[in-house]
Amino acid sequence: MKDFIKKFAREISVFGLVLVVFLGLFIYRQVTYATYTTLSSTKFEQKIENKDSFILVAGDSSDSAMKSFQEVMTTYQTKNRKNKIYYVDTKGKSSNYLTKKLNVNISTPCTFIIKKGKVTAKYPGALQYYYFKDFINANL
Repeated sequence: MKDFIKKFAREISVFGLVLVVFLGLFIYRQVTYATYTTLSSTKFEQKIENKDSFILVAGDSSDSAMKSFQEVMTTYQTKNRKNKIYYVDTKGKSSNYLTKKLNVNISTPCTFIIKKGKVTAKYPGALQYYYFKDFINANL
């Protein structure tokens, strides 16, 4: 009986150690990784109507330029958590959807700085990380 208890205690301690390692890795991932927030059309329209200030990136998720730019957005969001990035997927929407909502002509992907519900700066096209960071810092 004594051997059984020792063996059982050893197995529980190994299981506990493995559990602690996995829990630590999960917490590390949650703390160090951040990503942009995808907005539905309704939530995007609500943010404009509420005159919110935010960073918006609009683009078609099936476009290759947008796919590579999404990695830049995730990198920026991970390194700069104070500036939340919102993304609107224009796939399947009419070509003038954002033109109507933001009152500006655009191409996708396009980055907008929106203050109090109005576009104060825009940059059409995909950017590399440092250009993206500089654009946001210069216009916030």
